[in-house]
Amino acid sequence: MRTQPLKSALLSVFVAAAVLTTQAAMAAAPDFRGLARAIQATKDATGFPAGTAVIVVKDGKVAYQGYFGHSDIEAKTPVDADTAFYIASATKPFFALDALLAEHAGKLDTRTTLHAMFPEKRFAGFDAGAVTVRQLLTHTAGLDNMPLVWATAYTGLHNAGLRRRLVDETRPNPDAPNGTFDYTNVGYNIASVWLDATNEMPWQDQLASRIFKPMGMTHTTARASHAEAAGWTIAKPYSFAAADRTQPLYLQKTDATMHAAGGMLSTAPDLATFLMAQLADGRLGRRQVLPAEVVRASHVRQATTDSRYLDFPRDGYAWGWYTGDYQGRRMLHHFGGFAGFHAHLSFMPDENIGLVVLNNEDVLGARLTNLIAEYAYALALGNTDIAAKAPARFSGLADDARKLDQAATAQ
Repeated sequence: MRTQPLKSALLSVFVAAAVLTTQAAMAAAPDFRGLARAIQATKDATGFPAGTAVIVVKDGKVAYQGYFGHSDIEAKTPVDADTAFYIASATKPFFALDALLAEHAGKLDTRTTLHAMFPEKRFAGFDAGAVTVRQLLTHTAGLDNMPLVWATAYTGLHNAGLRRRLVDETRPNPDAPNGTFDYTNVGYNIASVWLDATNEMPWQDQLASRIFKPMGMTHTTARASHAEAAGWTIAKPYSFAAADRTQPLYLQKTDATMHAAGGMLSTAPDLATFLMAQLADGRLGRRQVLPAEVVRASHVRQATTDSRYLDFPRDGYAWGWYTGDYQGRRMLHHFGGFAGFHAHLSFMPDENIGLVVLNNEDVLGARLTNLIAEYAYALALGNTDIAAKAPARFSGLADDARKLDQAATAQ
C-alpha cells in the first residue's frame, strides 16, 4: 500500500537531483550564445562590419570564443583566431611584467633613480634622484615629456640616439607632483630608452624573449614588420565616424610608432593565454612558464586613484594593471585605444575568470566592449539579473549609432 508514496518520494528525489545537476552544469559551463547573438545583432543593426574578437577564460580553459565582422572591410576578410590586432596601451602590463622579470633575474632594480639611469643628464625643475623606475611604470613619477611621446607614438621620426636626447625634454608635471598617480605614456617611454641600453637588446626583443616565447604566444609581436613579413592577417583600423567607413584610417602603425607604452600586435587566443597565466600564478597547464612570485607581485597595487572608465571603477594601479571592483568582485584590467582600435584585457583572480575583447574600430568599439564585458562576466559569474538586462543595452547602442548616422546625414 506504500508503493505509490514511495514512488512519488523517489521521483521527487530524482527530480531534485536532476535540477541540482542541471544548475551545477550551468554554473560550470555558462551558455554564451546570447552574448554572441547580441554582438552580431548590434553589428547588423549598425550596418558596420568592423571586426571584434572575444574570448572568455574560466578555470584555466577557454569558456567561449567568438569572432565577428571583418579585419579588412573592403576585401571582406573575416576576423578569426589568427587575426592580429593592435592593442595600444594594453601593451603596458607586458612591459611592466618584463621589467619585473628582469629584476627577478638580477638585471635591473626598479628602485633605480632617474639620475642613476641617465647620470650624464642635468634635468631642470625636479630632483631626478627622487624618481624611480617603479614610479615611471606606475604613473607616479610626476613628469611630462610630450616631444618623446609624440616622436615614439605618432611621428616615428626617431632613432636610439634621438630618443636618448629627447629624454632631456623631461619636465615636472605641474598637475601631478612626484608620488601622485597620473596616467601617461611618458614613464614607459623613458624606461624603454634606459632598458634598451642596459639590457643590451631592444625592449621589443626583451618582451619576445621573456614573455612571448616562453608562453607560446606565436602570433604576438612588438614589431609591425615581423607580422607583415610572416604574412599574418592584420586587422586594419576603421572608424564609424569616417566619411567612408569601408576605407581604413590613414594613421596605421609601423615599427617606428610601436612604442613601449603601446606597441604590440596580438591575437585573441594569445592574449587569452597571457590571462590564463596571470590567473594561475604563471602556470600554463602543468608548466611553470613565469615565476609565480613575479606574477603575483605584478598584481599588487602600487598607486591609488578614484576614477572610472565607462562601467569600470578604478581604485588603483598595479604594474601595468588598473585595480577595482566589478560586479562585486576584484578585477585587474587594462584597455588600449588608438585611431581605429580598442582593446580590452581583464581578469578576476578570485574567480579565475578573464576576458579579451579586440576591435578594429574606435567609436563604437569602446562602448560595444563595455557591454560585452558586462554580459560575459555576468554569465561567467552566474549573475542572472545582470545577464537578463544586458541585451537591452546592446539595442541601446545600436539606437545611438542610428542617431549618429541621422545627425551626419542632416549635416
